Amino acid sequence: MREPSTDGNRHGSWSLALGVLGLVALLAPAATAVVLLGTVVSITAVVLGVNGVLAASAGRATNRPQAVAGILLGAVGSLLWLLAVVGVVIGL
Repeated sequence: MREPSTDGNRHGSWSLALGVLGLVALLAPAATAVVLLGTVVSITAVVLGVNGVLAASAGRATNRPQAVAGILLGAVGSLLWLLAVVGVVIGL
């Protein structure tokens, strides 16, 4: 049986790193640039995580757990950013 390649591990690793960065950005003072950056970073974490899971399923990566964690962190970050923006808009 052939060993899985590690060529696709970048997607899962970047997904995890960006997912964490998106959540850390929640701790920053509320500024428009930070909100936009946090949203983009969290969404990018989800997209890269999905690519990482697909790469792991195809045997091109070995870090499926990292990709899944990146998806979860990115999704939580996106949801929290959405709630923060809605809260600002309605004046909470």
